Amino acid sequence: MSSAPVLKPQNLVVSGYDPRPIARRRESEDGGGSADLPVEQRSLVMRLSEEVAALRRALDASQHRIAALEVEAAEEPISGLFNRRAFIREIERAIAFQTRYPMTCGIALIDVDGMDAIRDAQGQSGLNRALRLIGETLRTGIRSCDVTARTGNEQFAVVLWNSTTADCGHRVLGLQRAIAGLEDVLEAGASLATRSAVVMIEPGATADQVIATADRLLLEGMACGQAMMSGRS
Repeated sequence: MSSAPVLKPQNLVVSGYDPRPIARRRESEDGGGSADLPVEQRSLVMRLSEEVAALRRALDASQHRIAALEVEAAEEPISGLFNRRAFIREIERAIAFQTRYPMTCGIALIDVDGMDAIRDAQGQSGLNRALRLIGETLRTGIRSCDVTARTGNEQFAVVLWNSTTADCGHRVLGLQRAIAGLEDVLEAGASLATRSAVVMIEPGATADQVIATADRLLLEGMACGQAMMSGRS
């Protein structure tokens, strides 16, 4: 009995099948087809590719510059803290978070007395040094989630995230003590006194309303000589 013939793959032919379009498509995907372009078109493609790469580099540089400008715009240059505008934005961010999550936040305003005396005795350079020291003291005295700012000539502020009234009062008192301790590193004769107001951010409040409440409490504190607090515990 004779055996059936063995069919080899190269002997198989599928009717109507033409492998050439697939081969051409693969060449196009691999970029091999660019060699078939006229010299002028190849030159144009290369020039356009270089221009696209240059535009991407310029875009990256612009994005980095914008980020740097945003940081500069948010910073008070002498103390190195955030400025008032950035402080207001942080309050607005805290308000938005409180509408979505079960948490409480507060702000504190801290007035520092004695800066005029430092400027009179040591000049502007002495005043700037004192402001930088206060800025460093506040930055090192807050948690990583909190934000501190210089909001006036002698006024500083803190946004205290996820804190109760008691937490805020305790932390602000610690900051005031740390500022008072700077008398030991400032030149002889410097004397710093502080007063503060703590306000919890209430539901439905705006940033302007929160700051206005803290300002009012500071004035009341000036009249009675003590720190003032407002808000739910």
